[in-house]
Order: sequence, then structure tokens, then C-alpha cells
Amino acid sequence: MRARIAALGLMVVVVLGSTGAVLAAEWSQWRGDHRDGLAESSPALISSLPTEGLLPVWISERVPSANDGGWGSPVVADGKVYLFSHTRIKTPDAKLPPRKYPYLADDKRGHLSAAEFAEYEIKRREEDRALGEFYEYREIVYSLDAQTGKPVWKDDKPSLYTRFLHSGTPTVIDGRLYVLGAGRKARCLDARTGKHLWETHLPGEFVDEYMMSSFAIADGVAVVLAGQLFGLDTATGAILWQGDQRTTRGTHSSPVVWQTQGRELLIANVAGDSTACIEPRTGKEIWRIKSQANLSTPLVAGDKLVTLGSQRRGGLRCFDLSLAGAKERWVYQRIADKGSSPVAIDGFVYAQGERRLCCVNLDTGEEAWNTLLDLALPQYTSLVAADGKGIYALDGVLVFAADPQGYRPLIEAKIDKRGLLATEAEFRRRLKLDELESTAGGAEKSVRVFQQEVGNQGPLPCASPALADGKLYLRLRQAIACYDLSAK
Repeated sequence: MRARIAALGLMVVVVLGSTGAVLAAEWSQWRGDHRDGLAESSPALISSLPTEGLLPVWISERVPSANDGGWGSPVVADGKVYLFSHTRIKTPDAKLPPRKYPYLADDKRGHLSAAEFAEYEIKRREEDRALGEFYEYREIVYSLDAQTGKPVWKDDKPSLYTRFLHSGTPTVIDGRLYVLGAGRKARCLDARTGKHLWETHLPGEFVDEYMMSSFAIADGVAVVLAGQLFGLDTATGAILWQGDQRTTRGTHSSPVVWQTQGRELLIANVAGDSTACIEPRTGKEIWRIKSQANLSTPLVAGDKLVTLGSQRRGGLRCFDLSLAGAKERWVYQRIADKGSSPVAIDGFVYAQGERRLCCVNLDTGEEAWNTLLDLALPQYTSLVAADGKGIYALDGVLVFAADPQGYRPLIEAKIDKRGLLATEAEFRRRLKLDELESTAGGAEKSVRVFQQEVGNQGPLPCASPALADGKLYLRLRQAIACYDLSAK
């Protein structure tokens, strides 16, 4: 069982396990140390940007991302930044044939019946697999110095084709890094050196599946969703148990640890729009509720459980937790998201979905406010928070006051090619867009210039930031960047 101790402003996690090691508590796994999106020991953060913007402390070497490297998020532990990238590399001289079955968005499917579209999707997946033969696939785990961004080590190994590139986030606990790779391969590395400690092939059929789930560590067991729930011994990688393929099905949501009455239990969104509580050593299901949650990660906030569904009928839901079960407390159905996860700050829940950001009373479910964000297609990216401020990094960086009295944006910024974090007005001034727009055809040129220099840069969509010691670590489209947001 882990206990957290705050002393002299330095937050430390003590992991009581087989090794008894002590780790710095920074942002050691998906959504932070408690997997709740909160940086609890953060110093005061800035409430506005300098007029000229804010340059990054550092930008890393190139890190392939999105369709060439996946959408995984960075973590910070023991003075290092870690990232997993499932990378595809086009083989030399490869000439890809034209597509016969391209992806069809919702508004392009009207001419197909449901049965025809299902058949089309089968053919599209078959074509994707065939095109995948023109690429080499690799799995890379990066370790960077958190102060400088310089490489510490890099583990690079051959991998497999998946429909979408694997995008799980590493978990770093007790000096060990756990990650789920393609083909149901679970791996554990020494976080200090990158040395392979074990690799376990999880049983089950693999064709072209992609899985985004990150390991949760509880009671010496590493638990992950890889088609279904699996529990592995953290020391050896041996499979201790595997969940029922029908009832614990899942690929994207990550389990969270719930500490109660001296025990560590796991809570995970699983099959059937359900959320289940699992005993980590045995895989025994303690209780199950109909949460309507799907790909997002559940949030444990004290004695309450909060889930977010991918449709409004699921919405935002709160349950009272107990060993006997979870009793529904309230439902808020004005927001939904495929994979974004909420945060709870000072008795209020903040959630993003469908271009909306909302604040809801954790106790009653009453809406404090709900605002529309000026974003094209926000989904999957999760909120983080510190110092009474929420942070959302998609398209740019939004910092808002965690204030139930009303939505109050503090920083609304974009990022350019150099990594400069600044307001849109500042970039317009630097690029002299007002002058450009006053010329013939200048309006169209202005849009192109802005997109090239600023609009196509910024945070990688679907990845979520890490926040440690006042520093914001972002996965950009081709690198990792560190920004010092501390008020000092």
C-alpha cells in the first residue's frame, strides 16, 4: 500500500512492496500519481502569460507521433520524462497502391445501408492490413532528463501492425516501467537504465487490435485491459489471473486504484457499459454497476466514483463508494466524450466533451456552469489541474480558474514552430497579419501563414499533458516540450 507524505514542499511517494523503495511523486502514470488528473503538491502557477509569450524550458529531439507514432501521453518520475511511441516507418522504395476503401465519415455514408457499411468496413480493415505491409513497425520507450529534455536512454524494439498505432502511457512505479505493446505484449523495464526485466505475451486472439490501456499497480499486481482484464505479478510478469472475456472486455480505459479500509482495490470500465471493482491479487469481482461509461478512465474522488460516457445518455455520473457496492448519486447529461476523463477540485467536477467544458457540484450534481469552447473536434484529451486551475491542452493550451462561480479563462494560447506559447493576438502581431490582410488576396494568405506557423503546431490531439513541480510537459506533434508555469 502506498502512502504519500508532503514535507518541505517536496512530495514523496513511499511504495510499500517487495523492495520498499522510495520514489519522487511527480506524474508517474496516466493522469498522475493518483490517476485523478491532480498535481497536489504543485507550487503557485501563473494566471496570465507574459505579453511576448512563454518559450519552453526545452524541446526534445524528434518523437514520431499520431499516424507515425501514436498518441500516448508523457509521464514524469524520479527526474525523468518517459513516453511510449508505436512507430511506423515506410520501407524504402515502397509505392503504396491507391486506396479502394478509404475511411468514410458519418456524412459520407448515406448511400450505404447498415449491412453495406459493415461489409465496407471489413474490406477497409483488410485493405489497411495489406497496406501495413509497406511499413516497418517499432516500439520505442523514451527516457529524457526532466530538467533538460536530453535523452537518458531509448529502448527500440521491433513491433507489429495495428489498425491504429498503440498509444498507451507508461506507468513508472518503484523504479520499474510498465507498458502494453502491440500483439498483447506486456513489458517491464528498469526505469533508470531501460534494461528489460520481463516480457509477457497475454493470451487471446490478435489480428489488428490496438489498445490504449495503461497499467495500474496495486498490491504487487500490474493490471491492464488488453482485450480483457489481466493481472500480472510485478516482479516476474507471470499472469496471476485473467478476467472473463465477455464481462471484462475492454481496450482503452485504464483501471484506477481505490484505497479503502486498509485495502487496495481496482476500479475499471469494462464490457456492457459497466464499471467493476476488482480484487487485484485474485481478479475476483467485488461489485459491478451500470455506469454507461466506455473508453474514459474512471475517477475516484474520496468516497465517490465519477464516470463519463461517450454519449449523453451515459453522461457524467457520480456514485457513492462502499465495499458493498457503488450507489448512484446523480447523473448529469449535458456532456459526453469518447475518452476524456474529468477532474474533481474542491468539491466540484470539471469535465470536457462535445466542445463543452462544465463545472458540476460533486455532492449534488447541480450544474455550476457549462460553456462552449472554440475548438473544432475535441475528444479523448483529458483535463489536468493544479493550484486551483484547470488545464486543457488541445489545439493550444487553455488554463481556466477552477471556480464554480463562473467560467473564467486565464490563459488561451497557441504554440508556434519554435514552441513559443503565446496568445493568438501576439502571433498575429509577430506575423504582421493585419497588414497582410489589408492587401489584395491578403485574407486567404493570412489564413495560410497562420496555419503554417501556428495552427498546425501545438499539442498532439488525444494526448494529455503531465504536470509536475509547476512544469507542464506536452507531447507536441513531433516532440515533447516542457513549459515552466510556476509563478516564480
